[in-house]
Amino acid sequence: MQTWAAPGTRTDWNGTHYETLLTVRETGGKLGAFASAAGPGDGPPRHRHLQSGELFVILQGRLRFWCSGEISERTDGEIFYIPAGVEHTFVVIEPARWIAILSPGGLESFFPAVAVQGLEIPRDLAAIKEIAAQFDMEITGPPFTIAEP
Repeated sequence: MQTWAAPGTRTDWNGTHYETLLTVRETGGKLGAFASAAGPGDGPPRHRHLQSGELFVILQGRLRFWCSGEISERTDGEIFYIPAGVEHTFVVIEPARWIAILSPGGLESFFPAVAVQGLEIPRDLAAIKEIAAQFDMEITGPPFTIAEP
């Protein structure tokens, strides 16, 4: 069953801190936003959002993105956009803080949903994939690593 996080919900999951900023309830489903902070080496498995485009606003630090086979980096004050349906991932290169905005929203509630169950990557990947599908996320591959250029 899908649950929705309220703005201000704070979650620590798999080495990353998340704070829900804006949810589908406030925007009629049009947008969702969350702030994140993580250290070097942290990042999600490769995935795609079938319905949602995703915009990253890098507040501090450096992220390396892999998007449909292309690699690029963003740092303080830069943005990175990923269209709906495009396979992607990223890894934190330098301690970083960023805001992610998705349209339509919903993903902002994924992190509290998996954290409350104590699920971890890679141990509980099958269960995480099932939950991710409820939040417009299809996990498609392994995480990105710092060693990859």
